[in-house]
Parts: sequence; structure tokens; C-alpha cells
Amino acid sequence: MNRKIIASLLVLLTAAGTALVSCGDAGQAPAVTDAPAADTTEVVTETAEPDPFAEFDYGGEEIRIYTSINVASGVGNSNYLIEGPEEETGDIVSDSAYFRNRSVEEILNVDLVFTQVDLDYTACGADLSKIIMAGDDVYDIAINDLFPLATLSVEGNFLNIADAPHVDYEQTYWYKNYMEQLSLDGGAHQYIMAGDFFIDILRSAHALYFNKNMLSSMYDDGDVLYNEVLGGTWTYEKMLSYTEECYQDLNGNGQVDNEDQFGLVVMQTWGPSIPFIISADLEFTKLNDDGTLTLAMNNERSVRLLEVLNDIFYSKGTGNAIDIYKDSTNQDGDTTNLFKSGRALILGYNRLGSFDDLRDMEDEVGILPYPKFDETQKDYISSSHDTTEIGVIPITNSKFDTTCAVLEVLMRETQKIVLPAYYETGLKVKYSRDDLSSQMIDIIHDNIGGSFALAYSSYCSDIFMKSSFYEPLYAKKTDFVSNYTKREKGAQKKIDKMVESFLSIED
Repeated sequence: MNRKIIASLLVLLTAAGTALVSCGDAGQAPAVTDAPAADTTEVVTETAEPDPFAEFDYGGEEIRIYTSINVASGVGNSNYLIEGPEEETGDIVSDSAYFRNRSVEEILNVDLVFTQVDLDYTACGADLSKIIMAGDDVYDIAINDLFPLATLSVEGNFLNIADAPHVDYEQTYWYKNYMEQLSLDGGAHQYIMAGDFFIDILRSAHALYFNKNMLSSMYDDGDVLYNEVLGGTWTYEKMLSYTEECYQDLNGNGQVDNEDQFGLVVMQTWGPSIPFIISADLEFTKLNDDGTLTLAMNNERSVRLLEVLNDIFYSKGTGNAIDIYKDSTNQDGDTTNLFKSGRALILGYNRLGSFDDLRDMEDEVGILPYPKFDETQKDYISSSHDTTEIGVIPITNSKFDTTCAVLEVLMRETQKIVLPAYYETGLKVKYSRDDLSSQMIDIIHDNIGGSFALAYSSYCSDIFMKSSFYEPLYAKKTDFVSNYTKREKGAQKKIDKMVESFLSIED
């Protein structure tokens, strides 16, 4: 890396604040020492670890990236942190992507060439499939929506990245668990890439926002929900208790309406139920010794989950925009504005990337992961969206070695350059402004999951979420078993077909 880039990066990262905490160190405060002042004549030199890519030189080879600029509802598009600007703009966050790309180009002597594609989830799969089926070697990496590309992966359109050269999936900048969940044979074949460079996965991660001022007023402690999370006690039942305790009939008319105060507000039922279903850490399928997948959802955990979802969504303390705004056509905006007005403790169905919509809120805003199913659950699981933008390598790619080296360095440099700027300037400093919320963001980043259900549910009769949970929830029903068993046989046939197609792909 030349001196100009080094100098620019130092300015950038100094302005952005402290560096991103790694996965293993999430939530730990830096050590504080009271050592005496050092002798100014003594120079201490730290030896940097040698860059394993220092001797790589691909002779200016182009790496052609098919990148989405389609604007997703509720979070915007993430290409400004992938392709970045063509030149420095003075904005710390977007410039971090510019510096990252220049750094990768210089380290490996490659040229990153981006082609923008503005297609939504209904069209992007067909567009990419058409290019691949024609045998056109025009893109080395493609970035677009999860579930249409997951469907293409089952049909053999992408290269297997399970044992890719130059790639270290043990590094925290790769979302290893997320990728392994998308493999249908236990990890031997993986076609979907997820990690910090594909930053839309992080920006699309679902999070809960809460009003710290209201929390302080009602509980004399604005950090009580943070402490629930850090203590492992932030569960569905605990969230429900806060939701109900915070309800107040402000206009005194004895009716639940949009002039009241709520513990939780949601725009409707389908979308907002998704992150709750994923955060319950269900076992959707079981991998058998013969390579088949068997549905594994008909159990007490699923039964109880549907019951608790009904408790949460139909609590008097939950303001559902469909109910309290009746004829409104702006349900998402209505619930956000109700929260911003200071009349809701928790705002549901939002993502990290939508934090920007709350920057003008007068009250202090905090951020939380979705709750655990119960206290025995190990981790807080944060779902990303089913249209989050992931990466794949088309089978037409003729430079696999180079592409893998570029991807590894893009991931590494994103963690070093882009995430510190995005976290510290875009999320932690400018908006949330407190250390505990920084720990919440780290927890969300380190535990993004549920990719299997999000990617393949539509392929399998929506058995994992919509038909098993949302449809009875919408009808205010709590009988999981009878509803599920009516659909189980048909869904299993589609799973069998999906796995058969996956296993038939030749390397």
C-alpha cells in the first residue's frame, strides 16, 4: 500500500473513532493502565504481521463484479459501501469503501470493475441465469438477493467455494455459520458467500430500537434492557412483560388506538414476525446419514413459539398499525412516527441500516437484538432479510484463483477499513452515542443466522415460516400441530426434490 493511501486511511480511521471490536473481543472494554510517562528518547517498534498476500501480483487483471443498486424497502441500497464512490467525497463512511477498494487493487495488482444492475428479487435471478446459461464469461462475482440466488445455487449455476483457495473462513470477516446453513449436504458444497464485504447482510440484520427516555422514566434506569441482554435474560416472555407494562390509555377513551402509549409497535404481522421466528433458533430440518433432509419442526418448541407470538402480537401493549391506523397506506411510516413521537417503548421490524431514519428523534434511542426463545438458548440470533444481498461466483468464471484471493482481501480490508467507519460514525457515535449500544451492535453482527429458512422457505411451500407460523398467527390461532401436519407431506416432497437437485451438481 503506498504512502498516500496509508496517510488517507490514518485520517479516515482517526475521524471514525476506535477500531471495530473483533468477534472474540465483542463487548470487552480496552485495558486501562496507569503506567508512568515513557522516556521520550526511547522508541518502541512493533513488528507487523507479514501480509500473506504481499507477494501476489495478478498483473492488473480485471475482476468484474455484478452489483445490485436496487433500493430495498426500509434499508436503502448498500452499493455505496461495496462499489463506493469513484473518488474521495469527504464523507467518512462512503470514502472508506473507496479506500478499501484502492487498497485491494494495490495489494493484489488487480482492477475492480463494477457493473450496476437495478433489478428486484422478482427479476434478478432470471437475469443472472440468462447470462450463465448463455455461457458468457462476463462476471467473476455477482451480488444480489438471497432467496432467488439460493434457488439458482440448487440448480448448479455457481462454483463451489467450500474449499476455495486463499480463503480463511475461520476469520471473523466471513459469516461461516450463515454460509454453512445454506449448504444442503453438511458443508461439502457451498455456493453462497456471506461476509463483511457483502455488507448488505449486516445492514439488513433485524434489530429492535427502544426509547431510553421512556425506559428511564418508567424503570429509573435507561440501561435496564441492555442489562437484560448482557445477563442472558432478554427472552420473549421478558419482552412481553415490558410491552404490557408500558401500555397507557393516554386519551382515556377505554379503547386501544393510535393516540395511546405502547410497549411495542409493529407495521403489521407478516414481516415483523420473521425476526421473531428466526431468533427462536428452531431446528427446521435434520440432515440424515444418507444425505437427505427431513423436516424437524413438529415439536414442543414450535408449538410454544406460535403461542408466544400470539401473546406478543395481540397484547394490548402492542400497537399493530393495521389495527390502530385502520385505513392507513403508510403503516411503516405510521409506526416509526409513533415511536419517534415518544409514545412507544420498542419499535419492531427495523434493521441496522434503517437507524438513519431515527437520527432526528429528540429522545435517546437504544438498540437491541431480538430476544431469545428462553434463557436456555445460547445466543441471540439476528435474522437478516430474505432479500439481503449476498455473493456468488458464476460457473462461467475462468479466474477462480484470482477471484478467491480478491474476495479474501476484500473481506479483510472491509473489516479493517469500512466497518470501523460504518460502526463508529454511522451507528455508534453519530446515532446511538453510548458504549452499551455498541455492544448490542457487536452481538447482532456476530450472530446473524437463520439463513436456511430465509433462503429456501419459498422453495419449500413456505413451510419454515409463512405457512407454519404467520398464517395461523394472522388468524389468531395457536394450534401449530394441525396446521403444520396438513402441509408437511407436500413440503417434504419439495425438500427432497431440492436436495436431489443440489446433490446432483457436478464439481
